[in-house]
Amino acid sequence: MSKINFENLSHEIKDIFYDYIKIKGYTSTKDEKLTEEFLINFFESIDYFQKNPDKYGLYNIEGDSLKRKVSWAMVKGEGSDTVVLIHHNDIVGIEDYKNFKPYAFNPEQLEKELFKYKDSLSDESKIDLESKKYIFGKGTADMKAGGAIQLSLIKEYSSLKNSKGNIILLSVPDEENLSSGMRAAVLLLDELRQKYNLKYKLMINSEPHQRLDENIGIISEGSVGKMMPFVYIRGSMSHAGKVFEGFNPTNLMSEIVRRTELNIELSDFINGESAPPPTWLYLKDRKYDYDVSMPLSIGGCFSVLTLNKEPQDLMEDIRKICVNSFNNVINEMNKRYKIFREKTDKEYKKLPWKTKVVTFDELYNEAYKNYKEEFTKNYNKEFENIKQKVINNEINMIEGNLELVDTIFQYINELSPKVVIGLSPPYYPNVSNIYFANIDEKIKNISNEIKKYVRDEFNQQYTREYFYTGISDLSYSSIKESKSIMISLAKNMPFYNEIYSIPVEKIEQNSMPCINIGPLGKDFHKLTERVLKEDLFYRTPRISNHAISIVLDW
Repeated sequence: MSKINFENLSHEIKDIFYDYIKIKGYTSTKDEKLTEEFLINFFESIDYFQKNPDKYGLYNIEGDSLKRKVSWAMVKGEGSDTVVLIHHNDIVGIEDYKNFKPYAFNPEQLEKELFKYKDSLSDESKIDLESKKYIFGKGTADMKAGGAIQLSLIKEYSSLKNSKGNIILLSVPDEENLSSGMRAAVLLLDELRQKYNLKYKLMINSEPHQRLDENIGIISEGSVGKMMPFVYIRGSMSHAGKVFEGFNPTNLMSEIVRRTELNIELSDFINGESAPPPTWLYLKDRKYDYDVSMPLSIGGCFSVLTLNKEPQDLMEDIRKICVNSFNNVINEMNKRYKIFREKTDKEYKKLPWKTKVVTFDELYNEAYKNYKEEFTKNYNKEFENIKQKVINNEINMIEGNLELVDTIFQYINELSPKVVIGLSPPYYPNVSNIYFANIDEKIKNISNEIKKYVRDEFNQQYTREYFYTGISDLSYSSIKESKSIMISLAKNMPFYNEIYSIPVEKIEQNSMPCINIGPLGKDFHKLTERVLKEDLFYRTPRISNHAISIVLDW
């Protein structure tokens, strides 16, 4: 067991935490660079890194428009066994703080201000505020608390003599958006593995956890995956006074949304755990000016969380839903058209619409078949224009995908309504230790060992879950079926390997089990975001240290 001064550790965490909170590293902004400066100054203040300047630094995220970097440090011990600590350092905005914005990054002052309006808070938030057991503030739980714990631990480990194994710390940007930081960190891990002949044994994240029972903590041996299917519908335009002469794409999209939003059949269930059902995050018609004609097209994107589903499986599920939705809408339109004609004593003739659902790749191939090199030349030119707009943040990635479909439709001769489906970044693989066939016995039993340790040390109960459902960078700790995933992403994700890529081969080479050990937190991204003091300063750092000690035989 490592000889850590835990009393000193608690003071270190407190000092680091309150300084870390002050850094306003809003995700997807240049402010994330402020965190790099904070972290590099922290590493430079430690004796070990002053003597070993090659063991810490900033790692470039290639092609990043904001020029962000991964902050990293390594304490090199004896042998090749290595534990990787990861946390993200970006935060979401403070729009919902309203009049409390000046205090968002000052927990002590925010607490005073919240007390003045405590009766307007939810019952649970009010109770926690009055208990004085929590620290309120932007990023307190998600996830400066976990980051402060990891930073304090690596500082303590750097002073140990003749320790077994190695500790790598990665502090990454952009987790709240596209995880460009963690995807770049995969490349860094591969370089460090080869340079120092490392064996990656376990990746530990410190994301906050929520509890169903206030007295039962949770550790996670995996993380949900995430995919973002997009749906684009091209209809047939007509005047509002001639509705049966056209096909309104909003009608069909409404049916598809209804059949996918919170659809439990799209959720994975494994060992008594489930992925939260899908929800739509973006939906707009493609009509930019008002007139009395129906929109020609509409597009949107929804989030699907997974436990074991891969991209191709999801695409087949979405295709079936779109086909059934299309069939249902056509049948309903014909029923209503028949009634409309009968009430005006006119002959009814079945409407001409046919169900047609294609993938982005299939639509592209149809356009190429029609126009060959003329299409590819013009498409490639427009692709570069749209790509640049995404890079410059003039449009988001989802809108970029929809504009690409708009471009292809200029080369589709068939004018009948059509649904196009594809995938928009990001892609998070689902990971869990249950997917490792030959897992190290120490890792296999680590949750039981932690539960025993917590019971003996703190007289508290902890439980284990196979998947952290809050979405995390642990998704890049390992991957399965990498070749089929690459093929599916290349077919269905237009920007794959252009402005978005995942180093799946490197992930596979670095593959390691993972675990999330984080403090209790509540109301992430909200005004009342908070973290439990006891977990932050006392319990979680000791649990994390115990897990590391198990893996490295301390």
